Amino acid sequence: MALIGADNIFGLIMVFVGLAAFGFWSEHTKLGKFLSGVILVILAGIVLSNLRIVPFASPFYDAVWTYAVSLAIPLLLMRANLRALFPVAGPMLLTFVIAALGTVAGVLAGHALVDLGPSSADIVSTIGASWIGGSMNFAATSQALGMEDGTLLSAMAAADNVGGTLFLILLVLIPGRAAIRRFIPSPIVEAAVAEESAEEEAERKGAVPPVQVSKLALLFAISAICCFLGYETAALIGGWGAAAGIGWLADFSRYGVLFLTLYALAAANLFPRQIEKLHGDFDLGMFFMYVFFGVMGAGANVVLMIETALPVFAFVGIMASVHLAVVLSAAKLFKIDLAEAMLISNAVALGPATAAAQAAGQRWHALVTPAVMLGVLGYAIATFIGVALSGWLQ
Repeated sequence: MALIGADNIFGLIMVFVGLAAFGFWSEHTKLGKFLSGVILVILAGIVLSNLRIVPFASPFYDAVWTYAVSLAIPLLLMRANLRALFPVAGPMLLTFVIAALGTVAGVLAGHALVDLGPSSADIVSTIGASWIGGSMNFAATSQALGMEDGTLLSAMAAADNVGGTLFLILLVLIPGRAAIRRFIPSPIVEAAVAEESAEEEAERKGAVPPVQVSKLALLFAISAICCFLGYETAALIGGWGAAAGIGWLADFSRYGVLFLTLYALAAANLFPRQIEKLHGDFDLGMFFMYVFFGVMGAGANVVLMIETALPVFAFVGIMASVHLAVVLSAAKLFKIDLAEAMLISNAVALGPATAAAQAAGQRWHALVTPAVMLGVLGYAIATFIGVALSGWLQ
């Protein structure tokens, strides 16, 4: 039993808004610059939940995953320039295919090295689908394969969540290491470092424009409009598909994040001059994402994973290692920017939300849009790959 109960919404708001404030503050410390505020907030969430200060699951967490992430994405896309998207679209799509193949290779390697019992093929295929798409694909694949053992599914989810959280920390750390950038160059990272230094200098000189509450409110409203239109469009298209008996069209009801991204891009590119005058979009978006990262860390039940899911976690470790080795090798071979490689690895393995947050948090602004788009593409194909893998490995 956690000190702050799952239904104590104000208590959880206190904790996770506090973690968001801690994340912003930590960005200006030596440790925060070395590890990043994102990693520190995730680690803080892990510590708080495993010390039983906050729960591992709560309706508040569900609301954060559903609403905070959705509201953050339009805010992080307010400066998106579609013309800047086209030069990186091709290489990033290639990286996406390589990363997905890396997950498949990792599933095959883990299946060969770790004995997970008679249901091994279904277990590894379900987790593999999650690491190409996301949690919705975990649920869809396990259901398609007829997996009904609640204890086993809980163990799988625990290993998947802990492994995914640790993998995200690794993806955020890698681009910041100069030794790795000497092996796989990254002009994007170098430009982001220069931008951060310039912003810090501007802050010292007082040249940063003050944030006005009225403009923050307007940005919030624009984000909410994009979310409303995005989810309504998805529901409308999905409803048409269901009424017509067209399965693939009915599935569009799950892709609200894709349509809200399109509406945010439209707003950013149709009204660039007006939006340029609104300061604070990035900080407001990162506020929501820091709350999300804290919640993500809190969901990592390390104790449950150790007690019930060590073999599954060993499989996840092998799968993730092979996936990352494939992505880094391809980045070196095809001269892919290290930032692009790590971001697409994130989009494939963890989904569009964490990929967009990583891109924004590490100031890779031009990569936010493709990260979201390719993460959604992962949602679309992952269940099919998971079911096919299970049939192949039986």
